[in-house]
Amino acid sequence: MSIGSPSSEDLKSVSRQELFSADVIGTSQMSLIGLLTEDPRTYFETLEVLRSEGLKFVSLDFYDPIPANVAVIITTKREQSKISFDRLVTEDDPEAAVSEARVLLLGDRAVRELTIGIDPGKRPGFAVIGDGAVILRSIAASPEAVGSLVDEIVKEYPGSNVVVRIGHGDRTNRNRIFNVIWDAGLRVEIVDERNTTRRSQTPDEDAAVEIAMTPGYRPRKKQDVEPGPGEIKNVQRISRLESSGLMTLSKELARKVAKGEISMEEAIELQMNSSSNKD
Repeated sequence: MSIGSPSSEDLKSVSRQELFSADVIGTSQMSLIGLLTEDPRTYFETLEVLRSEGLKFVSLDFYDPIPANVAVIITTKREQSKISFDRLVTEDDPEAAVSEARVLLLGDRAVRELTIGIDPGKRPGFAVIGDGAVILRSIAASPEAVGSLVDEIVKEYPGSNVVVRIGHGDRTNRNRIFNVIWDAGLRVEIVDERNTTRRSQTPDEDAAVEIAMTPGYRPRKKQDVEPGPGEIKNVQRISRLESSGLMTLSKELARKVAKGEISMEEAIELQMNSSSNKD
């Protein structure tokens, strides 16, 4: 192991103490992610993601043997032919690379505690934490689509103790998500998400991670899904934009869109057909 892997002069400013003291001490018996590359940009960007997500890792050198506790290695496509190892991750995007490495790492053992965090919205943020490590961060296509994502994750990690936590904001979309998870028979908690907003390129995903890590309260029944006047007006506003100003959805159609009963496209088509029939 060495901090000399990336050959750029920039890497010399990073001390061995800084790289290893927080990340490797006490992990000799734990499976680790290895970071092996001489590309400075890949090295530092991946290092930043690994640290931001609190993952245990070790920096490797091409001239040293790979430690026995390294279960997966992140490198570049250009350098993969130089590494004799079964589990290599060569994603160009550092967040995608770390996410894939994390899944491969957890594949070696059963996950006992599986926590799913959801930041409610039209396209909800979605995050999965397994035994304290972030396994997945993504965006769901709709509130109802969260159900399919949760089902896939639960099937991927059978035997885990599953808790689904949903942020308390965006009440209508929150309740739509809650009811889907409730119907699946999983434990669901509502979390105060007031301190989960992050200024980043992926704020919804980051919020979902924070929500997953925050205990909430457990409602005892399915939630009412009834959009308020403001939500209905917002759907009508969006319908004008989506139809290039040609029409505005009726309150009843807008209400159905807000509740997830029909899509915006279906509602616009119904409204247009209704208007043409009247003509």
